[in-house]
Amino acid sequence: MKKVFKFFKDLDYTKYYPALFTIVFLLVLFQYKFPTIEAIFYDLRLKTDFSLNKDDRIVLIKIDEESDEFLGESYPYTYTTYLKLFRKVLKDKPAIINFFGDLSAPLNEREANSLELLHDEIKAYVKQGGLYRYGTELDAWGERLPPQQLRDLGYSPAIVNIDSKLFAKDDVVRRMVLNISGEETLSFWTANEWRILHGKEPLILNNLKSAYYMPEADASFSLFRYPLRKLKHVEKLPVHRVVVGNIPPGYFNGKIVLIGPAYISNLGHYAKTPFDKDQRRSPKLEIHANMTKSLIENKLVYAIPMWVTKLISMLIGIILSIVISRIQPVKGLVTTVAIIFSTVLISYLIFIAFGLWLYITHILLTVFVVYYIWVPFRAIGEYQRRYKIQEETKLLKRVEDLKQNFISLMSHDLKTPVAKIAGVADNMLQKNRGGETYVHEGLKTIIDSTKELNNFITSILDLTKVESRNISLNLQSKDVNKVIDDCVNSLSYLARSKEMKINTELGPLFPIEIDTSLVNRIISNIVENSIKYAGIGKVIDIKTWDDDTWVYIEISDNGVGMGQNDVDNIFEKFYRVKNDASHTIKGSGLGLYLVKYFVELHGGEISVTSQIGEGTSFLIKFLNK
Repeated sequence: MKKVFKFFKDLDYTKYYPALFTIVFLLVLFQYKFPTIEAIFYDLRLKTDFSLNKDDRIVLIKIDEESDEFLGESYPYTYTTYLKLFRKVLKDKPAIINFFGDLSAPLNEREANSLELLHDEIKAYVKQGGLYRYGTELDAWGERLPPQQLRDLGYSPAIVNIDSKLFAKDDVVRRMVLNISGEETLSFWTANEWRILHGKEPLILNNLKSAYYMPEADASFSLFRYPLRKLKHVEKLPVHRVVVGNIPPGYFNGKIVLIGPAYISNLGHYAKTPFDKDQRRSPKLEIHANMTKSLIENKLVYAIPMWVTKLISMLIGIILSIVISRIQPVKGLVTTVAIIFSTVLISYLIFIAFGLWLYITHILLTVFVVYYIWVPFRAIGEYQRRYKIQEETKLLKRVEDLKQNFISLMSHDLKTPVAKIAGVADNMLQKNRGGETYVHEGLKTIIDSTKELNNFITSILDLTKVESRNISLNLQSKDVNKVIDDCVNSLSYLARSKEMKINTELGPLFPIEIDTSLVNRIISNIVENSIKYAGIGKVIDIKTWDDDTWVYIEISDNGVGMGQNDVDNIFEKFYRVKNDASHTIKGSGLGLYLVKYFVELHGGEISVTSQIGEGTSFLIKFLNK
């Protein structure tokens, strides 16, 4: 129990704050449906559904202002006019006729006779295998039925349902009524009769996955896909053109004919669709055509349950949280954009291919919520890490400064006793001339060791100055050849002790701006290394020349040389060439590191080439100015 308590006590809860906030935001997000936003995406799918084609099997006959003016009548027309219209249509033997609009009782005997004739002709058409249906409307007073004389021909509710109380509540027609109070609607009846005529199975309401029942309306509904789109792909004729016979023979043969009013002056004849949401521009007659076509081809829309959207949102939220918390911010942004694009694309494809409507608003909002929660936390984490690094850098700098100060003080303090030891040993050596041999050799060893120790301390002091950037150049105009002569003279004794010869070939040079002390150390270090490592009896060559840009100094020997690995690392700090001679020769491994630094401090360059058994050559370049 104590271990469990200690585990929760030691747990860093700050790491889980973003995840906690994400879950809380998503739970709050899931309480809302955002129908206005979702309607935009839904309508966009309908508008870009390019898989739907023209259909010349459906013909619309529109009763409008143009026909009124041509026929000299006003709507509703006389039964005499309707009789002429139906005679022209029935002569071509269409498959199905739907009639919409107002049919009032006849006003006189002539109209009564025309109504009787109209009934008889439609009846004869039905007996010959044709299909006729009158579309009734529902209003506050109930269903508006056709005249008593026409009721035996059949009628069905012709309802255009608008989203005024559901979904986006923007009065746009997105769903159709399939059945109301147990009675099939006109579009559902027409589509099934057409499917039967063409050998297809009729649609069974209970088998339609897209259909759903609403008890308060006692009706079944379904979303549909506007297969005729903005009615650009359907034949439309004015009624007067049909009445006067201005159509090709057989034009209506085997087709579905929808007859109804579409007066621009009467807003009741129009409704909003996803293609014209701002104002009523689509006649209800055309919307009926779309609903019928949707049912004929079963182009209905199945709304995927909301719990699927919530589940997908939660999974995407978890995955995106992990991704954003672990990868670079730019990659996180790209991933976020990719998820948004993929969600929209996939939802569009399954809508087009299968008629599935995936509610994506929650998914997209989840992506935005997760991104805008995790990015600030990621920024806070980055700031904390940067602050921690800055503090560690400050601490390391202080430690480095303390180290440099310690080394500098220690080196300075070591120089004094080393100098005293060398002085005492040299004094004793002078007094012991002609004395015991072992005493003489011991004193000489002490003197040589103190010189090596002094050189090492000097190198450490130089390294300290280099790393603290505490070296400044004391520039003066000087002939490099003079500096080389001084170095050669100071090292000639050491060269003779190794039976080596130093040759110089110094070309005429103009004085240049150099720090004489540092250049002396550069030349001396390279020549001294050649004396130490080249081997007994070898030759060292020093050459100088110049051009308009550089003054060149080449120091080469014909000694044992180096391998390529040594050449690549020769200027590294504390690096020493690994060969048989290096084990017996004392050195700090700092000489050439400092040489390179001093050369580059002058704005120059240094390079080395070497072959084992052939020798080594250093090329130094100083700016000729």
